[in-house]
Amino acid sequence: MGQTQAHLNFTQIKNVDELNSALAEAKGKAVMLDLYADWCVACKEFEKYTFSDPQVQSALKETVLLQANVTANNAQDKALLKQLNVLGLPTILFFNQQGQEQPEQRVTGFMDAAAFSAHLRNRQP
Repeated sequence: MGQTQAHLNFTQIKNVDELNSALAEAKGKAVMLDLYADWCVACKEFEKYTFSDPQVQSALKETVLLQANVTANNAQDKALLKQLNVLGLPTILFFNQQGQEQPEQRVTGFMDAAAFSAHLRNRQP
């Protein structure tokens, strides 16, 4: 049944406050934040090739999935990117069960399903 779902189910966040609230709510669970923009070709490739992969979906089963669409590049988008020290897209950040970012796990640029699955397996505590 679960294999038919082609997409991961992300919760959308728009700004630093929403990120902080989502991290607080997720306490006790790992969190992945995908920073995305409509003009970002590699972001679309993540959606199409990587996030749709059953192995990737399985590896993220216990992870809270957040997504920030920064296409508008407005003041709150810029504040979010600055707060997270994100310089380019796509960038995917991982937070531990205490809501702290794990900088060594950060992904910048496209990663195919096999590489991303391996990356996800390596981050397990």
